[in-house]
Amino acid sequence: MKGELLREFGRKAFHQLSLVYLGAFYYFGWPRVGFLLAAWFVVVLVVETARLKIPVIERALVGFFDGLIRETERRHFSGIFHTTAGSLAAMLIAGGDPVIVAAAILQLALADSASALVGKAFGRTKLFGGAKSLEGSLGGLAVGFAAALACGVRPGAAFAAALAGSLAELLPTTPWFNDNLWIPVASAVTLRLVGAR
Repeated sequence: MKGELLREFGRKAFHQLSLVYLGAFYYFGWPRVGFLLAAWFVVVLVVETARLKIPVIERALVGFFDGLIRETERRHFSGIFHTTAGSLAAMLIAGGDPVIVAAAILQLALADSASALVGKAFGRTKLFGGAKSLEGSLGGLAVGFAAALACGVRPGAAFAAALAGSLAELLPTTPWFNDNLWIPVASAVTLRLVGAR
């Protein structure tokens, strides 16, 4: 259990690189960062496709990121593909609104990490017979709510955005559904619908 928690901590520490996208948003501004992130997404898409198609590239990248890539990601696009797509989509949905962008990306970087780590450490009540736990989901919801409030989102909207992110995180990961993409998208859509301020 301790080893499993440490591996998850390593994955989520790497996951914090999504904060680079938020930093780039503030540094370059909107819409310039949108063009830059779109170009980076193309690079990620090319590298990920090469990894899946060319065994020598796959072995090199998996070896370099040993312990960070989940078994399911060896045969499908990895987390960096989905976090890049999700962050870019959140910026587009937000129309460059810095409050919505920050709240959505923090749902991905902080709340998703909290869900996984709290779930691994304290999760006892499994939900829907799967690997996700009530404790992990509540931990992610609390962190997501606090993060949205810190971004200047009004309390009701902050809770709605955190809940949307938590529900996206709770759904099972499949080759066609990855929470790293849908958490920021769900949060950004919610904030556009209910209003962030």
